[in-house]
Amino acid sequence: MHAFILLLKFIHLILCVVIIVGVLFMNQKSGGLSGIMGGMSQSMRGVKGMDEGMRKFITYVGIALFASAIILGVL
Repeated sequence: MHAFILLLKFIHLILCVVIIVGVLFMNQKSGGLSGIMGGMSQSMRGVKGMDEGMRKFITYVGIALFASAIILGVL
C-alpha cells in the first residue's frame, strides 16, 4: 500500500509539471511563453488546430490531476 501511495504522489507531481508547462506554452493573444519566443513559436506550430489539440490535452491532464488529488485525499 505504501508503494502505491508513493507511485500516486509521483504521478501527481508529474501531472502538476505537465499542466504548468502546457498552460505556459498555450498560444494566447498576449501572454505565456509563446509570446516571448516571438516568430519562432508561430513557425514551429504553424497550424491553428495545434492550439485546439493542446487545449484538449490540458483539459485531460487537469481531469487526471483532479482525480489523483481526490484519491490522495481519501488515502
